Amino acid sequence: MKCFLLLLTGFSLCAQQPPLDLDAVRAEPRPDKRYEKALDFASEQITEARKQYQDGKFDQFRHCVTGVVEAVKLSDQALRGTGKNPSKSPKNFKRAEMRMREILRRLTGLEEDVSVDDRNVLTKAKSSVQEIHDNLLFDIMGRRK
Repeated sequence: MKCFLLLLTGFSLCAQQPPLDLDAVRAEPRPDKRYEKALDFASEQITEARKQYQDGKFDQFRHCVTGVVEAVKLSDQALRGTGKNPSKSPKNFKRAEMRMREILRRLTGLEEDVSVDDRNVLTKAKSSVQEIHDNLLFDIMGRRK
């Protein structure tokens, strides 16, 4: 019984680990899993960006913020690659929209925490993510042509 619990715990820890880089995300063959991994990666990059900023590593901070935008773009491409209509089968699209909303909220919080001099990169990242989020939401609602 103890062996079974240890094995189960080991599998659950492995399943919750975010991908290490975007190449690992791109290697995922299934688009419905790829978009989730990309959004997990974006969320992890925000956490890492905050840590790098607090440690005074500004180049790595900018690299992490750029990684957030790339991951959100990859997520959007993966969703579009499923070939599904967002307004007719919105399940994965709505999940992605909610995760992007969370990413935007976290980017806003990070933007408020950094100095005025370093906000430029975050403002650009937020506007890119916001545009992708809005397009996805319009597609789900069925108003976009």
